[in-house]
Amino acid sequence: MAGSPGEPATVTGHPHRFGEPSVHPAWLPSEAFRALGSRRVLVHGDGPLVDTVETEVTWACSRFGGQALVAPYRDEPVDLVLALRWAGPLPAPATRALAPLNETGGGLGDEGFLLTRVGDTTVLLAGGPAGLLYGLYHVVRLGEAAFDPGLVTRRHRPALRRRMLDHWDNVAVHPVMGQVERGYAGGSIFWRNGGPRRDLARVRAYGRLLAACGINAVSVNNVNVGATEARLLTERLGDVAEIADALRPFGVRVHLSVTFAAPVVLGGLPTADPLDEKVRSWWATTTRQVYERIPDFGGYVVKADSEGQPGPFTYGRSHADGANLLAEALAPLGGVVHWRAFVYNHRQDWRDRRTDRARAAYDHFAPLDGEFRTNVILQVKYGPIDFQTREPVSPVIAAMPATRLAVEMQVTQE
Repeated sequence: MAGSPGEPATVTGHPHRFGEPSVHPAWLPSEAFRALGSRRVLVHGDGPLVDTVETEVTWACSRFGGQALVAPYRDEPVDLVLALRWAGPLPAPATRALAPLNETGGGLGDEGFLLTRVGDTTVLLAGGPAGLLYGLYHVVRLGEAAFDPGLVTRRHRPALRRRMLDHWDNVAVHPVMGQVERGYAGGSIFWRNGGPRRDLARVRAYGRLLAACGINAVSVNNVNVGATEARLLTERLGDVAEIADALRPFGVRVHLSVTFAAPVVLGGLPTADPLDEKVRSWWATTTRQVYERIPDFGGYVVKADSEGQPGPFTYGRSHADGANLLAEALAPLGGVVHWRAFVYNHRQDWRDRRTDRARAAYDHFAPLDGEFRTNVILQVKYGPIDFQTREPVSPVIAAMPATRLAVEMQVTQE
């Protein structure tokens, strides 16, 4: 990708190489950092994501003539304080900023932040490292307005804890769909010609862009899991780990689409029956091995019993049985399973009006409300068919109050 007119394709001198040759800066061009980078900025706190904040601030200040300060901090005037709320002792302006935060209840969570003005200093207090990173990019987005004496105090906190992008990318090039499902969505940022892209410059730049708009999770392969993609769970797990390493500095956790038939395809078992003890043991062991390699792994995405993908129906089991199998393996390690609700008979004759495809997901899943484990997230397409130009809201979204739900929307061009 080439640079746009007036903006170099390379952001030179950045210690983490966030801007690299042939990587377009998108909505984070160098100029966006001028307001911050031309001032005295104090970063207060520690941790991996705080290191990313420090790197961004140091680079911006070196480019635009400001000064980046880190602890230990001498009590001297600064224009901006970026501080973790609990990383005491806080700089004086941050301590004063606690008052309005306490008055409003003080709830920031791990990803929230407060932006306020204390005298001549703009103060951003974050509840956790992720909040500090999101707050940094919010200040960048505001530009000069972040330093206006009349800046209104505001508390920011995500409404949803999980904000995720599913990539329908194929490792092996599909003869019809190509490298990315549906064929017209361009090349994969992760995979090329049957293997991983060894140059992760675009992945790092992508992670930075995701953090700038609050995305905190990514699934790196197609929900239609082929033979090559299935092996990402085991012998090719290192390829996934490299992607996770590139995205980790930006607070983005990696998820993996897996085939329900993995115990058969990869483990050599005669069955993938979710109630079989050997199957349960295989998933538990395999999942532990994933977390040994990727400690902050997010979990699995599963498309089952739909469009030819294997699932629990093969063994006379329900989708709750299938999802709970994987949830049981993930639960001790903090992972979740996104179980897709797009299930219908893809061999149905469209002329047969006895079967209503639009209500298939409702018929399959609504009776199972309350039967899923708490770390199962039922992933429901916004519309009941398959990403129409205009569509009604899927009734499943309102029909399962005792089940965790995620709404799946198509964001690629079509």
